[in-house]
Amino acid sequence: MNNFEEITKVVQTNNNFLITSHMNLDGDGIGSELAFYFILKKLNKNPIILNQDRLPKIYDFLPGSNKVRHLEDNCIDPKSIDVGIVLDCSNIKRIGKTYEIFKNIKTIINIDHHNSNENYGDLNYIDSSASSVGEIIYEFINFIDSDLLDDKISTSLYTAIITDTGSFRYSNVSSKTFKVAADLTSYKIKPHLIADNIYNRNTYTGLKLLGKALLTLEVDSSNYFSWLTITRKMLNETKAKDEEIEGIIDIATTLNNIEISILFRETKENKIKVSFRSKGNFNVNKFAGKFKGGGHPNAAGCLCSGRLDEIKEKILSELIKEIKYCKE
Repeated sequence: MNNFEEITKVVQTNNNFLITSHMNLDGDGIGSELAFYFILKKLNKNPIILNQDRLPKIYDFLPGSNKVRHLEDNCIDPKSIDVGIVLDCSNIKRIGKTYEIFKNIKTIINIDHHNSNENYGDLNYIDSSASSVGEIIYEFINFIDSDLLDDKISTSLYTAIITDTGSFRYSNVSSKTFKVAADLTSYKIKPHLIADNIYNRNTYTGLKLLGKALLTLEVDSSNYFSWLTITRKMLNETKAKDEEIEGIIDIATTLNNIEISILFRETKENKIKVSFRSKGNFNVNKFAGKFKGGGHPNAAGCLCSGRLDEIKEKILSELIKEIKYCKE
C-alpha cells in the first residue's frame, strides 16, 4: 500500500484532476469527492468531479454540489487530465461508464476503506479499519496541512462519516471516528442540519415505494434473515426514482431478532442489484464475494445478471447453506 507522502507528491506535481466514485452515489462517495475537490482548489489545482449518475437530491445541500457533473451531459477528454482519483470504490468497474474515461488516464489514485479493494490504482491507499473514506481524507488533510480544513470540507467529511456509519450505529465506528467527528464540528458546521437534510427529506413517491417494498417483506422459517424486493414496475407505479431506494433495506434491518436483511432490486440496465446488511457476526462482505460482490462485514452488495426469481432463489438457498455451516 502507498502512503500519504507518495500521494502528496503526485498531487503537488500535477495540475488537472478528475475525481469520481461508485455508481449509485452515497454520502461517503459524494462527501469524499467534494472534500477532495476543495482540497485541490486550495492547492491551486484544477479538479473536476464526474460521476456516472446524477447527484441524489438529498445531498444537494452540500457546499459545491453544483460542481458535481455526471456523464449524461458531460464529455471529458482524458488527454486533458493528469491524474484520476477514485474514491470509495473496491473495483474500478464499479465507477460505471466513467471507466471509459478513467482507463485512458495515465495515473490513478485509489483511496478506499473496503477490505475487498482490488488495488487497481497506480497508487493505492486502503485502510479497512477506517469507518469511511471521509475519515481517511481527514487524516490525509492533517498530513498535508491541517489549516486546509474549513467549514466546507468539514461539512462534506462529516456527511461522509455519518452516512457510512449509520449515524455512528455500525460496527465500523471506533474511538478515532468519534474524535474525527468531534474535530469536524469545531469548524462551524451544523450536525443537526446535516442530519435533517439527509434523513428527513423523504418524498411522497419515496414513501409510496417504501410501502410497496414492505408488502414484499418475508422472513425465513427460523426468523434469522429477511428480504425485500423492488421491481421496475413498483418504481413506475409510484413514480419513484432509483435514488429513493436508498435506506429501504435499513428499515428491514430493524426487525427484532433478525440478523441479516437482503434487498433485491431491478436496475435500469436489467440487472439485479442485491444489498446485504448484518447486525451480528455474519460477514456479508465474504458472502457477497461468492457472487463477485463485496463491501464491509456488516454491509455489502453484488450485481447479478439473470431473472429476478432465479437470482433470489440462488442467493437465498446459498445463504441457508452458509448459515447452517456457520452454526455447525
